[in-house]
Amino acid sequence: MQRVHAATMRWSLRLVDTAVIASTFVLTALLRQSIGMFWKIDIVPGPPILQAVTLQNQLHLIVLIVPVWLLSLHVGGAYVELRRVRSDLLFIRLLRAVGMAVLLLLGLLFIVQPALPPSRTFLVSFAAMSAVTLFLARRWMLRRPATRDEVSNILVIGSAVEAEPFLATLMRRPDWGVRVAGVIRPDDEEATSIGGVKVLGTLSQLPSVLDREPIGQVFMTGRAWDTATLRRVADACEELGITFSMDANFLGLSVSQADVQDFEGWSVLSFSSTPTNADALVIKRVMDLVGAAVALVLLTPVFLLTALAIKLEDGGPVLFAQERSGLFGRKFSMYKFRSMVIDAEARKAELEKLNEMSGPVFKMARDPRITRVGALIRKTSIDELPQFWNVFRGEMSLVGPRPPIPAEVVKYERWQMRRLSMKPGLTCIWQVSGRNHVDFETWMKLDLQYIDSWSLFLDLKLLVRTVPAVLLGSGAR
Repeated sequence: MQRVHAATMRWSLRLVDTAVIASTFVLTALLRQSIGMFWKIDIVPGPPILQAVTLQNQLHLIVLIVPVWLLSLHVGGAYVELRRVRSDLLFIRLLRAVGMAVLLLLGLLFIVQPALPPSRTFLVSFAAMSAVTLFLARRWMLRRPATRDEVSNILVIGSAVEAEPFLATLMRRPDWGVRVAGVIRPDDEEATSIGGVKVLGTLSQLPSVLDREPIGQVFMTGRAWDTATLRRVADACEELGITFSMDANFLGLSVSQADVQDFEGWSVLSFSSTPTNADALVIKRVMDLVGAAVALVLLTPVFLLTALAIKLEDGGPVLFAQERSGLFGRKFSMYKFRSMVIDAEARKAELEKLNEMSGPVFKMARDPRITRVGALIRKTSIDELPQFWNVFRGEMSLVGPRPPIPAEVVKYERWQMRRLSMKPGLTCIWQVSGRNHVDFETWMKLDLQYIDSWSLFLDLKLLVRTVPAVLLGSGAR
């Protein structure tokens, strides 16, 4: 999910750049207006007297300048690998982009031929000031500490000689949003720590380390790994949906999608078996926020009536909070309207032998723990509505694999663990394909099918298909 945070940063920077460009335009115009009162010699050869420049007679140019500058910044690579670029290289990129913008603007002005020709000194001054203000704003944005949700746990593989330089690079750049979770050493090397970072195990122990640690990315240092070892590590990561990165010299691995990244001089290839279109994932998050906010407001009467009905039936709590496994197995409390008796969890053990669902999940068509109100809200899926709050908080999405109970995850087969590599959701392919009428293995395969074929259009299609499935109560228990 680090790509999502990077895309969020890019869109945030575009908004900041828009504000900075417009503000710099206004500031430059006002300065040029005041300077023109006592400076009467033009900088650029031409008419000897400065033309009268005011904010009002130059304001029409902002309609061209803002989009031209943003386009040039995009084409000039000013939004690529933001946190991992040195300040001097970042400034050079901005200078190049501003130079390109000036040339493009002059070409447009030659074609458009505005009634009032722009001041050449104003354009030169604005271009210079915009390069500086964009750089300062970018430094301020990129140097802020990464938030908790932006931090990605990275596991580094390599010997002491090979891993230490890369670890040192990561340690001195906390603004990258990367936390080193530990190191995996070769089987034939003895070490309890490398570069001040704890060794979590040997290469042969990698699968068990990935099972127990919330790792989001694995990075393999060095250039002497044999193909079998590389494939073993890549397969272990691919099974769990963890991003696998290594030195760019290693090519030819057959995993889902490859992406070239740069860690301040460390060129790496990342291989991911989960969606990598970061911009689309940002839009997905915006859809989640808007959709959840609208649902929470519009469904308030339903919430109140449901809460009243549950309270009147047995006087117990209205909501039921249950620990679930989210993205990469991170635990969170998922909320539902309580549809069972108060001591339902304590009575679950005595009903295990009556489980009607294959696999580690528990489902019963006539569960004796379900209350009268509970049967109704389960049939209509009203019991799931409080999860819009989980969506709003970012723990869930509108569309995604359903969040499992941690006790169920422990019983998963390894290939099934990859469903945890995408944020869980309210609905998915399983919900519109019969829900509890579908066996557990097919359910898992449907979730992986969703991850492998994910797109915004697929999300919209599933949301539309969920409505009749809920209204008809298809497969609900």
